[in-house]
Order: sequence, then C-alpha cells, then structure tokens
Amino acid sequence: MNKAEERALEAYPKETRDISGFVIDIGHPQYMRDLYIEGYHQAEKDNELTWVDMECIIKHYQDIMAEKSHVFMRVEDYQEVLKRFKDLKK
Repeated sequence: MNKAEERALEAYPKETRDISGFVIDIGHPQYMRDLYIEGYHQAEKDNELTWVDMECIIKHYQDIMAEKSHVFMRVEDYQEVLKRFKDLKK
C-alpha cells in the first residue's frame, strides 16, 4: 500500500469496529478513497519541481551570494532563497 492509499484509508476508513471486534460503522465507499488518491497524486504532480523551478532557485542562490560578503551560505541565506522562490511561485 502506498502513501496515498494509506492516507485515503485514514480519511475514509472501510469500517470501524468496537473493542470486541463487532462492526459499528460500515465506513465509506471505495469511490471516496479513489477520489482522495486521485487528488493526492495530482497534488504531487502540481508540487513537483521542474527544470524552470531549479533554474529560478539557482538564480536566487547566485543573487544572494553576490549580495553577501561571506564566502559560505548560512541557514538564513538558504531560507531567503526559499522565500524568494515561494514568492515568485505565487
């Protein structure tokens, strides 16, 4: 079972049983889990980095390195690269 299927089962369980094992709720139909899985996979595709995204990230990295006087990137610099990239994606 992949991550999307696991999450779908968490969101829409097949059935709920009490402590003795008796089914107390028949749960959700399979089509609801299938829709969840489809949406999960679409979200993965939408959030996938492209070569254009990588080019943008590298440009922001180079810009920050040119702005700073230190030789090595600091955590704050990487955070700034990420912030600039996210702002551009909006």
